[in-house]
Amino acid sequence: MKITILPARYGDSILFELENNDKKFLVDCGFKQTYSRELKKLTSEVDFIILTHVDEDHINGVFPLLEDYPKKFSLEKVYINTPESYAAPATNSGEISIRQAITIEQLLLDKSIPYHSLLQGDRVIIQDDIWLEIISPTSEDVNYFNSMYRTVKADWIAETEISINEKIENMETLSQKKDSFKTKKADFVNAASIAFILKFKNKKLLFLGDAHPETITEYLKKEGYSTQNKYVFDYIKLSHHGSITSISNEFISLITCNKFIFSTNGGKSKSRHPSRELIAKLALNIERAEAETLTFLFNYPVEEITNRNGVLATQEEMALYRIEFENCLEIHLQ
Repeated sequence: MKITILPARYGDSILFELENNDKKFLVDCGFKQTYSRELKKLTSEVDFIILTHVDEDHINGVFPLLEDYPKKFSLEKVYINTPESYAAPATNSGEISIRQAITIEQLLLDKSIPYHSLLQGDRVIIQDDIWLEIISPTSEDVNYFNSMYRTVKADWIAETEISINEKIENMETLSQKKDSFKTKKADFVNAASIAFILKFKNKKLLFLGDAHPETITEYLKKEGYSTQNKYVFDYIKLSHHGSITSISNEFISLITCNKFIFSTNGGKSKSRHPSRELIAKLALNIERAEAETLTFLFNYPVEEITNRNGVLATQEEMALYRIEFENCLEIHLQ
C-alpha cells in the first residue's frame, strides 16, 4: 500500500492506494486548491472518500471534486457524519454557494452518490487482510454535534491558539505539563471527527483526523489496553495537526509508537501547529526501546514550519532524546 500525505496547507488529505490492484480511497480533501493542485495529478478515481468532519481544512476540497463527478472523477460512495442543517462553505462556481446553503448531504443526493455514517465500532473492509477499525466518534458525540450545529453559523471554525516559541521552555518542563485539551462539549466539532485504525496485514496505523483524546483513550481502555498492556502502532497520524490541545497524557501512556505524522504547513494566524510541547511529551514520555529513534514525519519542509512558528526541537535536544525530523509525502507498506 502507498499512502500519500498530500500537501494540503494547514489541512488534511490522505490518499491510500493498494499497489497490487486498483483499490484506492481518500481520507479528507483539504482545501479547494488541494484538489486542483495535488489530488487531480495523482488520480481521477477512488472507491470511497471518508470526510472525517466538517471543518474547512478537511472538506472544502470535496466541492470541486464533486463538481467533476462523474465525468472527470469517479467514486462509489462517501462516508460522512453530517447534520442536515450544515451549510456548505462558499465556492465561486456552479450551484454550490453559501447563499443557497446547499449541504454536503444535499449535494451527494443531487449527484446520486451513496453516503453512509461511520461510528465507533464500525468496520470498513478493503479486502480480507486490510480493513479500517473505526474508533471515533461515538453516537453520543455525533448526536451532540448535530444538536449544536443548529445553533451556530455555518462558517464557524474552532481554532487552536498556539503562539510562536519566542522563549523556549526546556523539554523536561514541557513534558511534565498537565493536559490542556478542551471538553468534548466545548470542542464538539472535533469530538465528532472520524478516527480509525488501519489494519494492513500485521501492521497497525492510527489516523486520528481531529478526534478528541478522551474518545480515543476510552476506546483503547475498553479494548483492554493499559499502561502495562500498551497498543503498539507502526504509525500515528496526529490529531489536529499536532496541537497540544488534541492529545492527552493518558493517551501517551496507553500506546507505543516511534513514527508520528504531521499534516501541516505550520498553520495560520492564531491557529499554529505543531506544538513544541506535544513533541516534548512524545519524546520524553512515549515508551520505546533504549536505542530506538522517534521520527516525526512532515508533509512540508520542517524549515518552513519552524520559520513560521519557532523552534520545535534544538539540535542538542534531538541528539539527547533521539528525535529525527523527516520530510515525507509517501509511506509504503509491504
